[in-house]
Amino acid sequence: MFMPKAPISVTLDTDNLIWLRGRVVSRKRRSLSDALDEIVTAARTGGLGVEPSRSVVGTIQIADEDPGLHQADAYVRSQFDRSLDRPLVVHEASDPYQAEPRVARARRATGRGRRA
Repeated sequence: MFMPKAPISVTLDTDNLIWLRGRVVSRKRRSLSDALDEIVTAARTGGLGVEPSRSVVGTIQIADEDPGLHQADAYVRSQFDRSLDRPLVVHEASDPYQAEPRVARARRATGRGRRA
């Protein structure tokens, strides 16, 4: 049975959009709309076939102004240098110091430890 589709606008979190794009590629769908329709249909009819994506294919976007990634090295280097410019605060948790319990020395029977 053919059911006509209706256009809608959907707002997604960035992580969900990245996951959905990966699903488009991994499931060989034509578009984000097809992938989203598949997910909603599966959820509506019992949740069959909806599993987490295990691929990163389709999750990377290359800037239109640098398709050959000629500026990518400089960008990554600048981000690395920027992170090194921030102050580094390190705090290591340590166990509180506890002295070993004192063991009382036995006084010698000879009396050498006593003052006269």
